[in-house]
Amino acid sequence: MAPTVLDGTALDPVRRWLLTTDQRGLADVYDELRAAGPLVPTPWGSLLVTGHRDCARVLTGRTWLTIGARWRDAHRPGWRHSPSTVALCRSALQTDPPRHARKRHLLTRLVAPRLLPRLEPVAARRAEECLRALDDRLRREGTADAVAAVCRPLPAAVLAELLDLPPVDLDRLGAAAHDYSRAAELVRTPGLVRRADAAAADLTDRLGALIDRHRRRIPPPRWCEPEPGDALDALLTLFGAGVVTTSALLGSVFLALLENPGAAARIGGDPGYADRFVDEVLRWDPPARVVTRVASAPAELAGTVLPEGRVVHVLLGAAHRDPEVFGDPHAFDPGRPPGRLLAFGAGAHYCVGAAVGRAQAVALARGLARRVPGLRLAAAPRRRTGPNFADLDHLPVAPRIPACFPRGRAEGGRP
Repeated sequence: MAPTVLDGTALDPVRRWLLTTDQRGLADVYDELRAAGPLVPTPWGSLLVTGHRDCARVLTGRTWLTIGARWRDAHRPGWRHSPSTVALCRSALQTDPPRHARKRHLLTRLVAPRLLPRLEPVAARRAEECLRALDDRLRREGTADAVAAVCRPLPAAVLAELLDLPPVDLDRLGAAAHDYSRAAELVRTPGLVRRADAAAADLTDRLGALIDRHRRRIPPPRWCEPEPGDALDALLTLFGAGVVTTSALLGSVFLALLENPGAAARIGGDPGYADRFVDEVLRWDPPARVVTRVASAPAELAGTVLPEGRVVHVLLGAAHRDPEVFGDPHAFDPGRPPGRLLAFGAGAHYCVGAAVGRAQAVALARGLARRVPGLRLAAAPRRRTGPNFADLDHLPVAPRIPACFPRGRAEGGRP
């Protein structure tokens, strides 16, 4: 019997899902949504997809398109007045075939794993630089925000080096990228949109000027080719999506190691264990939690035929807690058997920079594992509001005296 998807019985769990950001709190919410059915109605008329198999089917199915320019023209008049939404719809994230193939091809040329033999050593070296800077700040000040010191600067620095970008203000680009990324948030307040629009304009101006200055080089850098508009779209995607989601992953890795010192000790003795640890972090706390798609034709999903134009939200976090795919799904267990993760998407929109982000997470886990015995949380972490992006916005850490300073005193006279 086909499930009833429009009976309105699941509105309370939907509201809780919109407001809950903590992973442990989401465990109950995901169970409630799954109990409500594989397709859960929302007050705004779309459906939440909760099961792993159905989520994967939407992500890989050709019937399911992005919420791009064509859909917005029909359903969101005036959207072209928002620079951040326009930039988002020009990116590979919000385009569909055949235009998507061209945009993806350029991104693949820039960050495909086979073209990046320097990836692992660059990620390891940059991660160690950020961690040493964190060590110095802890010695000077006693506390530090790991997000500001490590998780946000690392992805921008790695990307700039891999692309051979000239010297740029990476701190400003990174900050603008985080504000711009909120254009893809499911729930957007007017203030959020204004910040995203200002950030998109700043990113466009700065990256556009960078491209213009270097297009005349012989040969031009590969990030300048083939056309200025294409190059700008690619850099906006890499900074506005790649840097932001990698920062989110790094924050989750940092917090998970602090909360699981036994795993840190194991990574210290077996660096290969860092790969399994990162995979479990990706399952437990995916950098982005929602992917929105619209049916371009009638489509069967979870035993129900959905009409053309029906919008669905793929809940990656719920898919990763599906007990039919992951045993004891609410337990954080890096030793679990591998399962099919959807954190980097699937199908035509699978993240071309997945290897870049994952390499940084593994490098951070290995470098941080040696420091975990000397670190502690200095206060409760703070997350951005979701439901799509709920990454750590503030992760205060402090030394665990005397482990962090074996000589007994920190620089600056702190005991």
